[in-house]
Amino acid sequence: MRYFTSNTHFGHPLVTALRGFLNNGRLRAEYLDIWQTQTRAAAHAWIKQYVHDNQTSFKAICDIARHENTIIDNINEIVGHDDELWILGDLSYRCTVEHTLECLRRINCRHLHLIIGNHDRNFRLRFNDMLYEDAFETIDDYREIDMELPVLVESGKITVATTQQSIAMSHFPRLSALAEEHGDWPSN
Repeated sequence: MRYFTSNTHFGHPLVTALRGFLNNGRLRAEYLDIWQTQTRAAAHAWIKQYVHDNQTSFKAICDIARHENTIIDNINEIVGHDDELWILGDLSYRCTVEHTLECLRRINCRHLHLIIGNHDRNFRLRFNDMLYEDAFETIDDYREIDMELPVLVESGKITVATTQQSIAMSHFPRLSALAEEHGDWPSN
């Protein structure tokens, strides 16, 4: 089976905090309350203001280990040892190679693939790929694969029939497709 995920952000204090993995129970409860009663954006603004007002850092208030454990546990709950897992960018942020590899070793899937994202600094210089060759089967900026997918009828319902489709994978959205959809791009 093929599975896809993105934005694991191992080692990223800001993302860890924005996802609610805070090391202070009172702070975490207040943050989650704002998220639930207002919006996610309001909670994000509140925690950023908290860091600023208290002259602290995201690293000081977040629980990176719990964030990483949760992500890895969630992946392992669904993805099997012989499945394929495609990570579509932002694997880790400013982590050592060893820390990133330690997180990857804890994922119980032997067919890992990486599509490089904007936060994947360890992969910007492609000669660093060899540091991860035991962890990933492929490392690419962009990749297309063929998949057997269900055929949809016009109403959007899935049928029993399947068809071979080419799937393009990138961490970044296809801006041309978005612009075309909204009428800002010339059609072919």
